[in-house]
Amino acid sequence: MLSPTLRLVIFVSVAAADVTLVTFDSDPTTSKKWQDMNDPVMGGQSHSSFNQTDSTGLFSGLCAIVPFLKAPGFCKISTQLGLFEKPKYADASAYIGGALLLKVRTTTPTYAGFKVAFSAKNVTRPSGGQHHGAPSFKSDFMIPASTEFSTVRVPFGNFSVDWSDYTGACDTKDPDGTQHHCCSATHPEVCPQAQHLAQLTGFEVWAEGVEGEFEVELKSISAGQ
Repeated sequence: MLSPTLRLVIFVSVAAADVTLVTFDSDPTTSKKWQDMNDPVMGGQSHSSFNQTDSTGLFSGLCAIVPFLKAPGFCKISTQLGLFEKPKYADASAYIGGALLLKVRTTTPTYAGFKVAFSAKNVTRPSGGQHHGAPSFKSDFMIPASTEFSTVRVPFGNFSVDWSDYTGACDTKDPDGTQHHCCSATHPEVCPQAQHLAQLTGFEVWAEGVEGEFEVELKSISAGQ
């Protein structure tokens, strides 16, 4: 028998389940409409396509040099909303210290220009620089070589709202002299916050800033540890 002065405390650790944000199947709560866009809108020569099956979305193409910039342009896919449709995503704020989880595979694992971005309510970017769209948080990611789907972890601390429209990167300087900044203890103002993950409004997947052919097949986007 335990002494009345002895207390036995048992801690049970239960891992929180990932929060599914986007799927590419027919689930009405997580499947989204996507739009494909390339840099020819800026005079570039990149091209891409997006094809959705019963359970995955295939984004592929060629990121090419933009002649007037003399640098690689971009291809991207973006979630879309109808005229009166409101964005509906699960609350991922509990995972602000975690990561965005991409279930993906590729036939071009050496392509180094993959990026993922998300938008949310009440997001602001630092002043200065040239911008063509609403503010969003963006980060690079790489996909391992495998014929099977892999879960790629992109920490939320890697995302920055202060990225360049010229390069897609957060550590470069624009031609007009605007210096961009990545999320860090020195620049916390460009980092995503829990309030943003609670009010997500959209996602983008990019092939940007690196010349070459690319392909990525997406199965889901989630938030987790």
